[in-house]
Amino acid sequence: MKSNQENICKFVTNPIDSELVTLTFVYEQNAACSGRICMYPHDTMYLAISGHGTLRHDSHEYELEPGTLFFTFTGTPFSIDDSELTYMYIRFRGRRASELFERFAINAHNCIFPGYSGLITFWQNAIGRAGGQNLDLISESVLLYTFSQMVQPDPADEEALIAAVLHQVETAFTDNTLSLASCAESLGYNPKYISRIFRQNVGCTFTDYLKSIRIRHAVFLIEQGINVVKNVAILSGYSDPLYFSGVFRQVMGISPREYIARKAEEEENP
Repeated sequence: MKSNQENICKFVTNPIDSELVTLTFVYEQNAACSGRICMYPHDTMYLAISGHGTLRHDSHEYELEPGTLFFTFTGTPFSIDDSELTYMYIRFRGRRASELFERFAINAHNCIFPGYSGLITFWQNAIGRAGGQNLDLISESVLLYTFSQMVQPDPADEEALIAAVLHQVETAFTDNTLSLASCAESLGYNPKYISRIFRQNVGCTFTDYLKSIRIRHAVFLIEQGINVVKNVAILSGYSDPLYFSGVFRQVMGISPREYIARKAEEEENP
């Protein structure tokens, strides 16, 4: 019996046929360049794992925090001042290195890229699996996969994702398990990525948007005559009436009991 699913075939446009060699894959937990100037004969991709520090490079200072992806370059001096900073790095060389730097506009003036904490576990798992027989394959795979994550998303794809998130919130807000994490999981995206683009496109956080939808529905329910706070809370997506009351007061300025009482008074004295 044949499957009804269609084949997926995508062709690489302008494939790059050039060398890229990884040389070392390191988990640095005691920074070798801490407080001193270093310079290496190879390009290096780093991922900050924990702690905080400062990269001094090309007369500039850059703050480092977990999830920051950063680069140093062949023959260019730099130093890292750390506060218990741990990081991982891959050194590499080859003609394709220059082509990748050009593609992603990576240079001495643009070498810091925050927001990649989602890659930390991937890097840690990869170095744990790397050994003599597969170190070159794993380190090159990690390097290229990380570069692939630096591709800026298509605005059309971003808009479609936001539309999907909004649809999920507006149709499932009464489910008290709905959250940024559950929404991201159902759509197959990193929660931090959705959080960032949601705020950029909608103008508020996912949590604030969900809160506004739920409280607006709670007001509607009260206006329709439901006057038991517990019932209003449950029907609006809140399992805890006390927590619901606090959120309601935060948004509306009064508690749900006060809102219900005010409505009853208005009906008695129109």
